[in-house]
Amino acid sequence: MSSVLAITANEPRLSPELVERVLAKLGFERRPSVDLEGLNEVYGAICSRIPFDNAQKRIWFASDRQKPATGSDPVEFFENWLKHGTGGTCWPTNGGMYALASALGFHARRTAGSVIVPDYPQGANHGSVLVEIDGVEYVFDLPFGAFKALPLVPGETASTETGIHNLRAVPRDDGGFDMYWHLGWAPMEIPYRSEPEHDPVDHAFFLKRYEIANRVGYFNTTLLAMRRFADSIITLGRGKKLVNTENGIETVEIATAQRKAVLIEEFGFSEEVVVMIPPDEEGGVTAF
Repeated sequence: MSSVLAITANEPRLSPELVERVLAKLGFERRPSVDLEGLNEVYGAICSRIPFDNAQKRIWFASDRQKPATGSDPVEFFENWLKHGTGGTCWPTNGGMYALASALGFHARRTAGSVIVPDYPQGANHGSVLVEIDGVEYVFDLPFGAFKALPLVPGETASTETGIHNLRAVPRDDGGFDMYWHLGWAPMEIPYRSEPEHDPVDHAFFLKRYEIANRVGYFNTTLLAMRRFADSIITLGRGKKLVNTENGIETVEIATAQRKAVLIEEFGFSEEVVVMIPPDEEGGVTAF
């Protein structure tokens, strides 16, 4: 079933030239091997270089919104990152992850499930990606940011054991998994529940769910940016910079005038895109 969904007339594809540009910015001097070692090399580079943020989404909300939400096309997503250093929320980032994995020759598929947080609509609220290698499925999800692809073996628990970036999976009786990972602004693990009825899904499904998220979601009214480093996670939002390390979360107040410098110097955003990000909406909904 997954192979049928993957071959559609409207399936966006990354050109060989774009793939080479992405690999170069990720730090590759050669094309990664199409095996677990190569997958982990790509995933680790992505986790440390592409942020989780809603910068392009905030810019889109301030526009006339006549075009689809920025980043919904994987080509546009990667062009934005190459030019401006921006990432995206789950639907565009993992749409990009699927497109890149497929372009590199991996057997990938899109899936969806639910992040379990209070007051957030359940049911396919998070798009994800799985890659199959030698009969084993691996989680290839940018927001999870585990630096190492997590194997999902039916009936077995698993953990990447990557410190504050750790991702672990607990099997369920229905064949799915509950997964737990860390966000930069949350001291506790965040639960995600896979939904077998949404495995696999196609590009059109990702577009539809992204549209829904643009009507109801945490990432629409105020800027939030999170970037992972080897031993820390930094998050910017609501006038604060949070630095999450193995010692806990340190909070630093960031004045409006300082936000630009932090986004450029610590997140790698271009000055051009930073000045386009609108101010936070008064009383806007935030993730933390």
